[in-house]
Amino acid sequence: MAYSDQAAGSRRIATIAGVAVIHGLLGFAFVTGMATSFVRDVSRTLTTTNVPLDEPPPPDAPPPPKQTATAPSSASTITAVEPRVPTPAASDTVFVDLAPTPAPPLPPARVDVAPPPAPPAISKASGVRVIGNRGAWITTDDYPAAALRAEEQGVTGITVQIGADGRVTGCSVTAPSGSSALDAAACRLYQRRARFKPARNDAGTAVATSYSDRVRWQLPR
Repeated sequence: MAYSDQAAGSRRIATIAGVAVIHGLLGFAFVTGMATSFVRDVSRTLTTTNVPLDEPPPPDAPPPPKQTATAPSSASTITAVEPRVPTPAASDTVFVDLAPTPAPPLPPARVDVAPPPAPPAISKASGVRVIGNRGAWITTDDYPAAALRAEEQGVTGITVQIGADGRVTGCSVTAPSGSSALDAAACRLYQRRARFKPARNDAGTAVATSYSDRVRWQLPR
C-alpha cells in the first residue's frame, strides 16, 4: 500500500472520530438541557402550599373535685366557746371565754357475778348401833320358870325406844310368841341389859330413835 493511501485512511478515521465526538457532545447537551428543563417544569408544577388546618376546640376543663364532708374523728374533742358580745368602748365589763367543764369520767361497769354454789354438806347421819354382844343379853338361864313348867317356846318380836344417851327408855311387843311369860321376859331383859350407840342426824347430833329385834325362846334340852 502506498504511503498516500495510509495517510488518507488515517485522516478519514480521524474525521469520523471527530464527527462522532461532536454528535456525542450535542446529544449529551440536548439530553442534559431537556432534563434540566423537565426538572424545572416539574418543580414549578409540584410546588405546594401549606394550608393551615382548623385547630380542634380545647377539651372541656374537668369539673373541680367535690369536697366531701369529713366526719369528725371520735378521738377529737369539740369545745364549745361562749360567743363574745361586743360592747361599747366605754364599758368596764370584761368578757372572758370560758371553756365548759369536762364531765367526770364514768365509773367502770360493774358486773355482779354470783358465787358458785356451796358444795353440799357431808351428812353425818348414822343409825343406832349395838354395843357389845347382842346374843349375850338373853340366855337359856333367863328362861321363865312358868314357861318351863308349861313347856312354852316361841319367838317374841319387840321394839325398844332408845334415848339420845343410847339407853333403852321403853319396850313394846310387836309380835307375840304365844306365851305372855316369854314376851314379858324379853322386854324386861332388853331394858336391863341392852346398850346402844345413839343415832345421829345430818349435823352429827345424837337423837332419840327406836330399835326392833326378835328373841327366840327354845326349851333347853
